Amino acid sequence: MKKILFLATILLVAINAKAQKITVVDSDGNGIHLVTVLGEDGNMIGVTDLSGTIADVKGAKKVVLTHVAFKPQLVDVQSLPSGTVTMEDLDYSLAEVVVKPKPYAYVETFYRVYAFIGDSLRYFKAGIMPNAYDVEKKKVRAGSYSNSKGEFYLTEGISITWAARAEELNAGLIHTDAAESLKPGGKAAAKYFTTLTDEGGGKLRISNAEGTVGYIYEDKEQTRLTLDGAKAQIYRNKVLGQERVMKLREKKDYEYQFVEVFNRNADGTSDITDFVMYSNHWEWNGGNGRRKLIIETYATERGYMDKKQFKEKKDELKKKYKTPMSLDQLDAYATSHGIPALVPSLRKAAERMPRKM
Repeated sequence: MKKILFLATILLVAINAKAQKITVVDSDGNGIHLVTVLGEDGNMIGVTDLSGTIADVKGAKKVVLTHVAFKPQLVDVQSLPSGTVTMEDLDYSLAEVVVKPKPYAYVETFYRVYAFIGDSLRYFKAGIMPNAYDVEKKKVRAGSYSNSKGEFYLTEGISITWAARAEELNAGLIHTDAAESLKPGGKAAAKYFTTLTDEGGGKLRISNAEGTVGYIYEDKEQTRLTLDGAKAQIYRNKVLGQERVMKLREKKDYEYQFVEVFNRNADGTSDITDFVMYSNHWEWNGGNGRRKLIIETYATERGYMDKKQFKEKKDELKKKYKTPMSLDQLDAYATSHGIPALVPSLRKAAERMPRKM
């Protein structure tokens, strides 16, 4: 009898040790790529792949799901009947910009930056940033990034590098609709040797000779691009014979993925004032553990202005948010603009870190 009980115990342990896979989908049943999966303590478990799947939640009984375009969700893993979770659209929108009488296209953004070493959050920064794109000269003109923010970190030194990368993105990419550039004839399609396949229902598959690297989802109002950028970049390195870069990326087990959302005009086109949100995710092997960097950016105000008005706007924001913002103030700003507040697990992790004043 004891032998039978022992064997039963071993079998139960083996069953419980089996990797728990979950798949995250939208209301149409499409897999949601780049969902961040967190434990209740704020530690990072991983992110979903292009099919919306994470292969193992590492024994977590409950997980928090976050994604730039969907409402955060706390999930009881054991209660999932088929291992599938449906996330609800954020339903986040801005007033449409119609008149274009001035040379600067203005987009004000709210950003969040998360940096992990291993699974632990080591750096968090958030704030408001003014951006303008000179339509005539095709040049980005960004406002202050060092003000209008709350900044928290455990690891001294990493903030400089990671914040600089986040600043570059928040200041530079809002004018680029990557989904349009990946369509036939677009610069990105030519650069990364990708093709598009229409799978029906507004779903376009992006692929290269080695397989699928992303999807474009379109409806009458919006375009959502989700892309495994590292796969696209490494394939390009291979085609062009850039072995040094390719080997370096492979050595570091480099990953780069992103999601981007733009509104669509009646003619199907979009420009800077149609930017809605994006999220960028990097991973690589660093000197003291795997580094993971996540940047979320939401448009909160947009329109057109001239050079003088843009300077006045920058000065106004710099003065208004001169004192670094607390987590409560950051959350209040986010929720007042229809953006979810910081999820509790990440908030707790940020609260454990010293605040940079």
